[in-house]
Amino acid sequence: MLVGNKIDKENREVDRNEGLKFARKHSMLFIEASAKTCDGVQCAFEELVEKIIQTPGLWESENQNKGVKLSPREECHGGGACGGYCSVL
Repeated sequence: MLVGNKIDKENREVDRNEGLKFARKHSMLFIEASAKTCDGVQCAFEELVEKIIQTPGLWESENQNKGVKLSPREECHGGGACGGYCSVL
């Protein structure tokens, strides 16, 4: 899944067609989203969960000892959102 973020900005680094083309080339689902306006955010999470549920290999016993590591949240200074990142182990 490829999520194009910050779609609320006027000057975008990557336009929609370029994102779609890249996603199709790599057989990926493409969703555009904006954390600021919440457009597409719920859709992105719902699609991700749906794909996880539809992928039996993720539920096999050899994968149960793996996990996700979350970094600590950063302090926010001023306006805007802050957050960490996650890595699949």
